[in-house]
Amino acid sequence: MRRIKKLLLGVMILGSCATAQAEQGMLRIATEGAYPPYNFVNPDGSLGGFDVDIANALCAQMQVQCKLVKQDWDGIIPGLLAKKYDAIVASMAITPERQQKVAFSDKYEGGYSMLYGAKELSDSSPQALRGKVIAVQSGSIQEDFAEAYYGKAGVSVRRYPDTQTAMMDLTASRVDAVMLEVGLVYEAKKDPSLDAYQGFGEKFKDPKYFGSGSGIAVRKQDQALLAELNQALASILADGTYKQINDKYFPYNQYD
Repeated sequence: MRRIKKLLLGVMILGSCATAQAEQGMLRIATEGAYPPYNFVNPDGSLGGFDVDIANALCAQMQVQCKLVKQDWDGIIPGLLAKKYDAIVASMAITPERQQKVAFSDKYEGGYSMLYGAKELSDSSPQALRGKVIAVQSGSIQEDFAEAYYGKAGVSVRRYPDTQTAMMDLTASRVDAVMLEVGLVYEAKKDPSLDAYQGFGEKFKDPKYFGSGSGIAVRKQDQALLAELNQALASILADGTYKQINDKYFPYNQYD
């Protein structure tokens, strides 16, 4: 009987990650740190941005301490599965492909993607961009979409480790446009050195590639943690905390 009780206790502990985290008072959350205004590295080396503020608000609601971890995008899901951290808050789109590997919370942001390039560009169709070069972040939903939409139409798709490097090549005339999430387009408007550029053309949001919004990723077995994150998310949406964070970074409702 005692052995059975011990086995049952072990199952309960493994199935209650959120409870274990609450007892430890720590929740390790990964973000990229190279996707402003969603996430970035401050001059003092700390992480900041919309995702970081959302993560801190969720931890406050759950009454646990946030430990933020900077992780390159290509390794962010492998790092979660390797238990380097407990959750990902990095504007990660909820897509069927990713759902095969991780579990997602309810969405905490919506949005769409578009091309960003010189102001003389206005048509984003494959025919209009034949012979041009489009930059995307490697491993992103924009990469998958651009390859499918433009790759066979005579448009070159060039991959970069992050959007900041892609933007540098845009301003150096090495690429003709960068495919960005809408929030990055609004962020670029704040930079006087980018006055010669603009978002243009179609708003891309095909659910096949762009999913149903962005969510918080956790390991599939951590269902208790997932439930607690969803509860915390619902709370910050209801009490105005989400809106305060949203309005700090965006001139529109990022949730839609």
